[in-house]
Amino acid sequence: MAAPLADVDALATRLGWSLAGPDADVAEAALADASALVRAVAGMPWLDATTAPDIAVSVVLAAAERRVRNPEGYRMEMQGSYQYQLPASAPSGIGLTSDETRMIRAAAGIGGLFQVPVASLGGSL
Repeated sequence: MAAPLADVDALATRLGWSLAGPDADVAEAALADASALVRAVAGMPWLDATTAPDIAVSVVLAAAERRVRNPEGYRMEMQGSYQYQLPASAPSGIGLTSDETRMIRAAAGIGGLFQVPVASLGGSL
């Protein structure tokens, strides 16, 4: 498996707290998983953060942050009269949002208009 596109220190900066011991291990795994997803969506093996576009690194950090902040993927919690609920559209876990996927594909040059020749109209298949 290739190295993550971002490091634990960058993730800790986003979180606002330091990561050590088991927390650092979880963060490292989340970064590796998010990096693998970004590489799969891009269809190209950006080997490290120096060759990856900034948006790829940013998406890796965002996805890893979601996993570290909410490892169980809870959308709601309640205790007594206190209740907190995330909207159903809020991303959870390591998966990429549709916007993140779109940005990664754009950075990789995937998307846009395609021309497909049709044999019956003089093209070749």
